[in-house]
Amino acid sequence: MHKLSLQNFIKSIFFMQIFIVIILAGLSLDISNSPLTTWSPRNEAPGSSFLRLKINEKFAQRLISSVNSAMAGETDVEYLSRDYMGRQFAENMFTTSINALAYSNDSGELQTAVNSNPSSNDIQLPAIRMETEEPVSPVLIKLAKDSHIVFYCTHSTETYIPDSGKARLDGKRGLVNNVSAYMADILAKKGLAADYINTVHDWPEYNESYTKSRETVKQIVDSGGSNIMALFDVHRDSIPGSTQAATVTVEGRESAVILIVVGTDERKEHPHWKENLAFAQELYRQGQLMYPGLIKGVRTKAGTYNQEYHNHALLLEMGSDYNSLEEAKYAGELFVDVLLQVLEKEVE
Repeated sequence: MHKLSLQNFIKSIFFMQIFIVIILAGLSLDISNSPLTTWSPRNEAPGSSFLRLKINEKFAQRLISSVNSAMAGETDVEYLSRDYMGRQFAENMFTTSINALAYSNDSGELQTAVNSNPSSNDIQLPAIRMETEEPVSPVLIKLAKDSHIVFYCTHSTETYIPDSGKARLDGKRGLVNNVSAYMADILAKKGLAADYINTVHDWPEYNESYTKSRETVKQIVDSGGSNIMALFDVHRDSIPGSTQAATVTVEGRESAVILIVVGTDERKEHPHWKENLAFAQELYRQGQLMYPGLIKGVRTKAGTYNQEYHNHALLLEMGSDYNSLEEAKYAGELFVDVLLQVLEKEVE
């Protein structure tokens, strides 16, 4: 009995030793492979800005893959397929880079866009003024000697509440006329032939506005015909229930935003309305390149809006009734820059 107990005791000690050896071996292996052992700072020379760290390849991959889009982070994709490169890779690259791009410029200085009233409709977007100080294309100036750009107002009594105290001046020309005249004046100073027609169309009968302005447009077309480069009916928008106007910041100044309206053939024959639409879309595209957010969109509406008389005839909503005249005029100034770029592309 005692002999059997002694044998069992010896076996227990032997297996305990084996168990301890296994544990020690496991701990040693785990520590040697731990990422912590790869962070071995060396003695740096005085003034060194950062410690040089020895990182093994596997641990480096684990670190980088979580933040680097090229390694895809945590993903099931085992190789960069054509589909992945065309879709997921681009998405990851964008999301990992957008914050850095938002706060950097070419000079390396930090810049931030600050909206003092986040709940407002203000649009805080970068704006690039393209060639605004460059002279107008000589080809365009030569063509413009025999051609005109015409502005008029179907709703002539529309105005801006901050300056006029109300949205419409009954029996008087509203401030949209000032915006129209301002755009024509800018074009004239640049050497282009531009006209502003000051006829009041919506007084005393507002419902006859387009009937009266149609007669004006007919006279313009009959007298100018093919010599008209563009024909703009200038309005200001009005959003029911809204007492705030949208603006876009361009070079430190607040500008009203512009909506372009294109009439369709839903109610009346208008066979060439898509030419007007194409012109409007080109203005929008060019506007997005030069002053992002200035032209907020192109909207088609049933009704011709007298646009059947010319393939470059459009309705412009220059801000809304709660914009100031200064904001609307600045929008007109920027719109002229956009218009010139589009016309220059057409003639050249």
